Amino acid sequence: MDKLKLKEQSEKLLKFHREISGFYNEYAKSVGLTYSGLGVLSIIYEESNCTQKTITQKICLPKQTVNSIIKNFCEQGIIEVPFESNVDKRNKVIKFTEKGRQFAEKIMSKIKEAEYASLDSLGEENRENLINIIEMYKNNLKIV
Repeated sequence: MDKLKLKEQSEKLLKFHREISGFYNEYAKSVGLTYSGLGVLSIIYEESNCTQKTITQKICLPKQTVNSIIKNFCEQGIIEVPFESNVDKRNKVIKFTEKGRQFAEKIMSKIKEAEYASLDSLGEENRENLINIIEMYKNNLKIV
């Protein structure tokens, strides 16, 4: 194991991760959202029966931050006031208003378009390899 080479590669991965996050952050700002707000919006958009707990688990934000973003979205008319789930009365389901659905669709369609174009440029074999390698990296990443 070449520790220097591993250090360089690890730093490159972190740099790429930050640059990709920066892409999403800049886009979020351009549509009047924060990076965290964009993350919450995307989870609500992608998940049926979405709850605050679902959001906090999927994007690793504190409950207070998610609650604040949800409250802000309610005030803007993007989401309806959360209502109780039929399955679990403690978890409130978060749903878009019609205005919110249109807002999210516009934002998410541009993101998906950019993501798909980037993936398409790799070619089928490279896409599969990228996905498999990232999955292996994720599965092997453990802090002891």
